Amino acid sequence: MTPVTTAVVKTPVAVRPLEAFRRACRYEWRHLTALRSTWILLGVVAVLSLLTGITVLLDVDKQRAVSSATVGDAISWTPLATQVPALCFFMLVLGTGPVSTDLVSSAARTTWLAVNGRATAYGAKCAVGLVVGSGAAAASALLGTLSCAVTLAVSGAPQPSWGEVVAPAARFVGWMGCWALLCLALVAMLRGRVVPVLLLVLWPLLGERLAGALLGSVPGLDGVSDWLPFAAGRAMLTDVSAYSSDDRPFAQALVGSHLSTPVATAVFFAYVAAVTAAGLWAYCRRDARTG
Repeated sequence: MTPVTTAVVKTPVAVRPLEAFRRACRYEWRHLTALRSTWILLGVVAVLSLLTGITVLLDVDKQRAVSSATVGDAISWTPLATQVPALCFFMLVLGTGPVSTDLVSSAARTTWLAVNGRATAYGAKCAVGLVVGSGAAAASALLGTLSCAVTLAVSGAPQPSWGEVVAPAARFVGWMGCWALLCLALVAMLRGRVVPVLLLVLWPLLGERLAGALLGSVPGLDGVSDWLPFAAGRAMLTDVSAYSSDDRPFAQALVGSHLSTPVATAVFFAYVAAVTAAGLWAYCRRDARTG
């Protein structure tokens, strides 16, 4: 005689929003760390960060110390002539992946059901992205600082005032956290990966410079270019006032904004907050593809 098994039906238990958010963050973190590409990219970032010290050799003078502004720019920009930090190009892959993977496949609905809603899913992706972006930048800044210190010591050049490097390094960490949020939000709004990546690459490099030039030609709008997103972002990263009077005009031209560093930081953060909110709206209201 076959024994009869009785199924035990458990009473559903309501999950509190905070617990649902914590579980969603854990899910996103496990998914990101399980990808081999994540560790490959972070390995590349680590190698490039260790090579940062080479860039300060161009300014080595055994009679005087390298300025802290030069070291700060080497850590953040590598080199300053780029319109976004070099680390941003590598973080594009990690930053655009979590949302695009869900939206272009049928996995999104499973995610929304598992983590108790779209807003929770988006919030978890933003939180994990912010931690990964900021953490990668902090590690990169630390490795870059060590690389610069060792390079200067080997070359026999005086060390800069390392205490003055902390502030630009901290702004760099904040920038990269914001960059992760921009990546996520633009993918949510544009429902794809290729177009947001092209926009995030081409707009800071070319588009914003052209837009600033066009706006500057309009009477009464000559100062608007200072307030554009990545112009403010560059002014946030590079404190032009820290440069010597001889180097200041060149640095000012590369930055492209006359905003002071505190004002530029507030403006850039405001842009990121607005774009992130728009991404939340799009993520919660637009459906995912069925496959």
